[in-house]
Amino acid sequence: MSIAYYNGRISKPEEVTVSLKDRCVFFGDGVYDATIGTKKGIHQLDEHVERFIKNARLLAIPMPFDEALLKSLLTSLTKQSEEDVYTLYFQLTRRADKRLHSAKGANESSLLITVTPCAMPNPEDDVILFSYPDKRYSYCNIKTLNLLPSVLASTYADEKGGDEAIFVRDGVVTECAHSNISIIKDGTLYTHPECERILSGITRKHLLMKAQEMGIKTVEKAFTLSETYMADEVIITSSTRLARLAAQVDGIRYVQNKNSIGRLLAKALFCSFVNNV
Repeated sequence: MSIAYYNGRISKPEEVTVSLKDRCVFFGDGVYDATIGTKKGIHQLDEHVERFIKNARLLAIPMPFDEALLKSLLTSLTKQSEEDVYTLYFQLTRRADKRLHSAKGANESSLLITVTPCAMPNPEDDVILFSYPDKRYSYCNIKTLNLLPSVLASTYADEKGGDEAIFVRDGVVTECAHSNISIIKDGTLYTHPECERILSGITRKHLLMKAQEMGIKTVEKAFTLSETYMADEVIITSSTRLARLAAQVDGIRYVQNKNSIGRLLAKALFCSFVNNV
């Protein structure tokens, strides 16, 4: 059962109404986070809440709960939903009495949480990717509601029969519209270093950790779209779909091997999810 929480009221998602005083309506003034879980628990809850609170502080949006209370609320809502596998989404937005660009004096916030059913992630669910110009501003490291470039890129990929879009800035691959991206070449895993041009993905971090545990060399270094075409494997990571390999990038096909480095990493992240929630 899908369930929603908005400023203290629990209802069905379609019953939620948002006031025009909420600055998310006019300005997208807010942050969000999302993860998945099962009846056993929420996947990597501590890390997602920590990032959520950090991002709210970076934008000076007041947090209505402390960390412990927020975790308790999120856990309670997922249990009330009674879903076997679910997506947990939560966002914090700024409120003000008037539509003014300046946020000075806007000292209240709105908290929205939804729990909706989703399919179990599949480490063998390969994807088709298409490249798209990265025209975003320099706040990509903050998970804000300003997602128009991602909407346009995702629509472009979808219209071409793809699953995800790869952002490219001056020939360099940054990330995807709603995923991080890494490549594997000659036994080494490459991923863009953390900076204001990419989101510090939680699953990206665990991909690096899992690779190091398995003795796979990792390098946090920017790579080009041309290097992506020439890679042995391309792997995308996200909190809701974990890790998936690219079957194609811009029509270039990649050889699939059930025992490849990328496939083993995808399966290892899936096993961690199943065993830890």
